[in-house]
Amino acid sequence: MALFYFLIIAYHYTTPMQQVEAAEPNWLEQCRQFCAEYGLVTTGDIKKDAEAYLEATKKETLSASLKEILSDSQFEKAETQKHPLLLQQASDFTLPDVEGQPISLASFKNKRPVVLVFYYGYYCSHCVAQLFALEKDLKYFHEMGAEVIAISADTGESTKEKYAKYGKFSFPVLSDTDYRISEAWGVYTRPSDEQAEDLLHGTFVISQAGEVVFANRGQQPFVDNKSLLHWLAELKQQSASQTADASGDAALQNRQD
Repeated sequence: MALFYFLIIAYHYTTPMQQVEAAEPNWLEQCRQFCAEYGLVTTGDIKKDAEAYLEATKKETLSASLKEILSDSQFEKAETQKHPLLLQQASDFTLPDVEGQPISLASFKNKRPVVLVFYYGYYCSHCVAQLFALEKDLKYFHEMGAEVIAISADTGESTKEKYAKYGKFSFPVLSDTDYRISEAWGVYTRPSDEQAEDLLHGTFVISQAGEVVFANRGQQPFVDNKSLLHWLAELKQQSASQTADASGDAALQNRQD
């Protein structure tokens, strides 16, 4: 796949689009047009290419109030995929952020839910597109009391270089340079005699109690932030219901006493 993509990129730079006749495009031109449609043929500006990818994939732009977004009765949130950690306690980690400061998942337990994102790296425009989408909608996640955390194998130094050029993200971006955490979360497979190396995008919703309630892995980033907000709203409703039940049980016990 890497060699095939390299071939398309080489063709893209040696054959400008305006020099290609519209009629009867060859297979390379067809592939180049497909990549261009989805923002996979780079312009050299990662942010611009990321925004092109979001537009091409028809990522919904959220502009209404959070109440309106969550009260949309016609909306069907994305279903979770199967995952070994689903409905289990999240696998903990401690990783450095761009400043080298350690951030642990456990530090958020019993405080707030977490949206955890694994992306390939800032070198990949369509991969980092998910982070740009989350940045745009971050106010909604904070309104839900949730934290967003992103992880890749990029070093903090390389991420800071991209920040200087394209602007920083307002949520923690952590470095998993040896893929140890990515492997534990099932988004990275180390090469061996039995299997080839593999890297996936991963998006997880983790409850305040530390339980994984939503998982999505795949070749493309998950950019449906509206679904993530609905999952967080469901968690909030469950928490409120459990609190009400606990209060009711306590009140009943007091009356019995």
